This record gives sequence, C-alpha cells and structure tokens, in this order.
Amino acid sequence: MGILDFFSRAEAILLDTLAKAFVNLSPSRRHRAAKILAILAHDILGIRRGHVRAMLPRHLKLSFVSACELSGKVYQAFFENSLEMATLPYIGKDRLLGRIRAEGFENLLGAVAKNRGVILISCHYGPWELIPPWLCEKGFPVTIVVRRQKNVYVDSWMEFMRNSHGCFTTDSGFGMRKILKTLHQGNFLALMSDQDSGKEGIFVRFFEGFASAPPGPAIIAQKTGAAILPVVIHVKEKQPHLLEIRPPIFPSEFLPGIEGARAITQAYTSILEEWIRNRPEQWFWLHRRWKTQP
Repeated sequence: MGILDFFSRAEAILLDTLAKAFVNLSPSRRHRAAKILAILAHDILGIRRGHVRAMLPRHLKLSFVSACELSGKVYQAFFENSLEMATLPYIGKDRLLGRIRAEGFENLLGAVAKNRGVILISCHYGPWELIPPWLCEKGFPVTIVVRRQKNVYVDSWMEFMRNSHGCFTTDSGFGMRKILKTLHQGNFLALMSDQDSGKEGIFVRFFEGFASAPPGPAIIAQKTGAAILPVVIHVKEKQPHLLEIRPPIFPSEFLPGIEGARAITQAYTSILEEWIRNRPEQWFWLHRRWKTQP
C-alpha cells in the first residue's frame, strides 16, 4: 500500500467514523463538533477562505467586516449539514422521515400527474443529500446524477450513503438513452445545478454576474416533456427541517431550442438564488461558481 493510498483509505475511514459518532449526538454537541471543524478549516488552514470572503461582498453587497463574519458561519453550516447528511446509512426510515416536513407537496403530485417524468433541481444548500432518500422512503424512486470523487474510497462511501435508503446513482457522464430509460421507469432524476459547467454550459444571471449552468436539465426536459421541480431543505434549529417544493416548471410553456433551454435554466436558477440570498450561510460558497465567464 502506497502512502497516497493509505491517506485515501484513512480519509474514508475518518468520514465513516464521524458519521457513526454524529448519529446520536445531541444538537448542542453536534453544533460544537461542527464548530471545531469549521475553526480548523476556516481559521487555521484557511481553505478557500480568501475566495469566500471575496465572493460574499461582491454578490451580497456586504462590507468586508460583515463578509468575514458571514464566512465563518458558512463553514460552520457546511460542516454541520455535512455531518448530518453522513448519518444517512445509520438511521432508519422512521428517523429519516421524522427529520423533514414538506411544504408544497401538492406541487410534486402535480408534476407526477403529467406522467412525463420529474427532474428534481436543487443546490448545495442545507443538508441537500437528505432530499432523495426522503422521497424514496415516501414511495418516489429517485436516481441521483453524481460527480465522482477523486478519492475512490470516499467515492465508494458516498455511493454507500446515497444508496442506503433505496436511491439509485449514476455518473454525470451518462447518455441520453439511460436518461430516457430512467424517466420512463418512473424514477425521479435528481440533479444539482449550482456548479460551474465551463464553456459548454448555458450562461444565466446569478447574483451580480453571469454563471455557467449545466444545460442538461433543460435539454432533458425539452426532449422528454418532464417537469422540472425545484426543491430545497431549509435547516431548522429544532427539527424537522423544512423541505420546500416549488411549483413545477413545464418545458411546454417555453420556446423550443436553445432560447427555450436558456429561459428554463434561468427560471430555476432564479429560484435557487432566492433561497441562497435569504439564507446565504447555508450555501456552499467555497465552490468557484463564477469561474467561467461568457
């Protein structure tokens, strides 16, 4: 075993150990554990701290002092949410269902009623990984489109976590045939749409600038007629958390082709921005969202 392989394995073991330890911690202890990790990453190691402190004033119109204060809260929320998501393999159905209450469930049923498929759109906000397994436990099968981790052991553990309540996963590079099969089988297709998609993306307004968004959701919707359903989990200090389900976006209400795809993408991106703007500490500002420009 090489030194790199050793550390890769150790990272996955540490992740699993933290997940098991976090399951039965009280809310106050969970908060303290996340705070320690946040201090290590933000204050001591400074992981992408400069980037976060540069983005917050630019896009939220904050002073530098306010941005510094908020950046610490961003790291704190990220670790707290991440540790909660990591507990998924070690909590049962009843416990998972008890962690979340839904608002706008009629919107989900309205999307399903069209019988053309449902594309779930969300972002790296709050404990986002809880959404697909919660839906699976409610009787709605979900296939999650994922980006593979460079660390194969961590990637394997993430697969274990996501599959623990009956969800399926597939690589973000999979083809249209598999997409059509997934939707035809009645599975929801879960996609994250808040990361930079490079020059191949669709450029939309996002906060105080343009960002490259993945073209996949809109193109899939146009080809299949599937509804796009924006969803997010808002963290509540006293659980259950709130799963907000917005009204579905139907591709038939937009122009065909690239202009329609851009309008669809802008429609759900604006919803994501609204959620993030209202509670910015809950979003993953560490990602270089505005890296690619038109």
